[in-house]
Amino acid sequence: MYLDIHSHILSGIDDGAEDLSVSLALLNDIYNQGITDIIATPHFFPMYDNLEDFLENRQSAFEELQNALKGKPHPNVYLGCELLYYNGLSYASSLENFTIENSKYILLEADYRLLNKKFFAEILHLKEIGFKPILAHIERYKKAKGFRKFIRFIKANGILTQVNATAFNNKNYNKLIKKLVKEDLITFVASDTHSIDVRPPMIEAALEKITADYGEEYAKKLISNSQILVSEIAKGEP
Repeated sequence: MYLDIHSHILSGIDDGAEDLSVSLALLNDIYNQGITDIIATPHFFPMYDNLEDFLENRQSAFEELQNALKGKPHPNVYLGCELLYYNGLSYASSLENFTIENSKYILLEADYRLLNKKFFAEILHLKEIGFKPILAHIERYKKAKGFRKFIRFIKANGILTQVNATAFNNKNYNKLIKKLVKEDLITFVASDTHSIDVRPPMIEAALEKITADYGEEYAKKLISNSQILVSEIAKGEP
């Protein structure tokens, strides 16, 4: 059992799957890699997107996908969101709309320009009010101003993180990945898949690379993290 916590498999809602055929191709590939569960996390950009329209479009795309999957082998699909951080986010009244299913987990994309004390304080505030923030693809921010403080903040406060599967087979991230593994700062490995050609799902390849480079026990730990999360979601636990 493995849960892919970050994907753009819903069609026509963001820069992910262009249409239903791409959604189905992605899920077939994911299923063949042994991924049993996946969270659809379309982008939400608070400065551009209308919440009501987003929720309606997400639900419509989800229902269309579920209908198309009937009778086909496929991973279980759950609804979530990749929410872009903005100043004041942790005080918004609409946060429940962006969590994974009915849990308190919320996938957050950081703003490269805002890896600062305000951001750190808001992540802690989210935890204080009961949410469980997961910081998406943390490897991407390695050249951002404040990245070292960002990493220290994650380590000091036990913040949940996600790294894209493709990073493990990308030499540009070798040094950083080694550091993140050494300091035990990776909670989840996810596909962040958008399409078969441009950003295909590569979790199977990532887990093979992780096992080869960092050992079977470390790979099992990452798999276990995903299993724990999907068990909580499936049971409706917060």
